[in-house]
Amino acid sequence: MKNIFSWKPAIVLLGIIVLSGIPAARAEAAWPERPITILVGFAPGGHMSISARALAQPLGALLGQPVVIENKAGGTGTVAIASMLAAKPDGYTLCATPTSVLIRVSQMQKVPFKPFSSCRLVLGYAAPQLGIIVKSTAPWKTLADLVKDAKARPGALKFATIGVGSTPQAAVDAIASAQNLKLIHVPFKGSAEVIAAVLGGHVDFASMTSEFVPAVRSGQIRLLATMTEKRVAAFPDVPTLREQGYDFVNDTVFVIAAPAGTPPEVLSRLEGALARAVKSREYLEAIDKLDMIPIQYGSGEMDAFQKKQWKIINRHLVGSGVIKEAATPPE
Repeated sequence: MKNIFSWKPAIVLLGIIVLSGIPAARAEAAWPERPITILVGFAPGGHMSISARALAQPLGALLGQPVVIENKAGGTGTVAIASMLAAKPDGYTLCATPTSVLIRVSQMQKVPFKPFSSCRLVLGYAAPQLGIIVKSTAPWKTLADLVKDAKARPGALKFATIGVGSTPQAAVDAIASAQNLKLIHVPFKGSAEVIAAVLGGHVDFASMTSEFVPAVRSGQIRLLATMTEKRVAAFPDVPTLREQGYDFVNDTVFVIAAPAGTPPEVLSRLEGALARAVKSREYLEAIDKLDMIPIQYGSGEMDAFQKKQWKIINRHLVGSGVIKEAATPPE
């Protein structure tokens, strides 16, 4: 009889093991059970912050929990990513970031994360327009005028961007490299500060994202160049950088990132909800008002995009002499 019932302890132990996994599985299946925080690595008022807030509203409605935007400006967006990675990877702390932080900034400076392996890029949701701007009363009517003056006065002209290593700075670096210009870079934490610096005469020009559009339309700002493949429909008379002889096109996508280690079930539900949120009328109307380009790149597409762009940008940065090698290994 003893041998017949010797299997009972094993079954009891197996039952304990199986049951012990139920709370975790239920927790993942029930996500989200409380508010979600999306960190933004730039100051309030810029398109990165505003677009994230526009996305948060329909996303929260779809998930049944509030989605809170928290600005953590600094380090050209790297502070917010590091803060997200310091939190528990449970889907409750995410980050809205331009891909340039992961692809370009991390090659130009040491960052406290691995661009490929620390984060999961869940969904790309918007692409900004980029442009070179000056105050409307500035003497430069064209980009060629600005370049000519910069050549005549090495080290005299100052330009503003949203941060060191950002895509807008890279555009100016491409111009400066091609024309052998000496310029002074003045980085700010957000686009609103960049606009204020241009209007206040604290800098001579700026390279920035779509936030310049209202100021251009109001006549306060003059747009000298855009960075799209083709001319922007809203400004058909403004030539692109490529048209003006510079091989540079915007390579930035706004993306929602989650920490590596976030449960697959949570990532799957989050991606599904985001895919629906970016199709909502509320979000599309908000993006249209921001003069941004609405997109929908899933996690697989974003992974391929990141790896492809890393190689392209690395060749550009090394070839132009900006770096000798990537400051941060990708994995």
